[in-house]
Amino acid sequence: MKNPASKSLVSRIISFLLHQLLALAVFVGIPVLVTAIAPVSRVHLERHGERVSATAKTYLLFVVPYKTRQVETLTAVGDRFAEGTVRRERRSGANRDRYVKSEDEGFLVLESTSDKVEVSVSPVDLESTVQRVQDFVDDKQSTTLDLFLVANWKFSILMGGLTSLLTVLYVVVLVGGLLLKLVHLLQAARGIPPERRLWARQLKNAEAGAAR
Repeated sequence: MKNPASKSLVSRIISFLLHQLLALAVFVGIPVLVTAIAPVSRVHLERHGERVSATAKTYLLFVVPYKTRQVETLTAVGDRFAEGTVRRERRSGANRDRYVKSEDEGFLVLESTSDKVEVSVSPVDLESTVQRVQDFVDDKQSTTLDLFLVANWKFSILMGGLTSLLTVLYVVVLVGGLLLKLVHLLQAARGIPPERRLWARQLKNAEAGAAR
């Protein structure tokens, strides 16, 4: 027969793991998904004599690079525009259906003789971005150019920024909890009783309130 204390420990571990998985899905998974759909990118151009190279990095959560592409010798600069598609949504009880158009997409195109890299750019910035890159290529005195590119201002910055705050909150709470555990271990090693440890009363009251 299994020890009830052992069963309780196993159930507590399982509950902890399930809570952590749920927290990861909400506080990390959703922000990662949003910033992957409408990412931000950095493009670095550098002149090497007569040759210009380009490096494009695309980021998750604004700071985590997950895709890096390079053009060793830039030979052409262009753009690509993809107009949003329109779909019809049937509305029950309404006289007319609703037509919804998806967001337009823009891409900065960097080409070499053997490769092509496309970087997502908001359509409102597409023309000026291409012009900045072309001006850099034409200006033989310029040595470097760095661009911060947004795929869609509404989703990349507004939605991406707001959801990324969930990840920041999760990290702060996680690190704070670990630090508090470490402090309690140090206090226990010094012989400080549990009720006198840092934030012990506040945590006990919070747990009691959650249990009610």
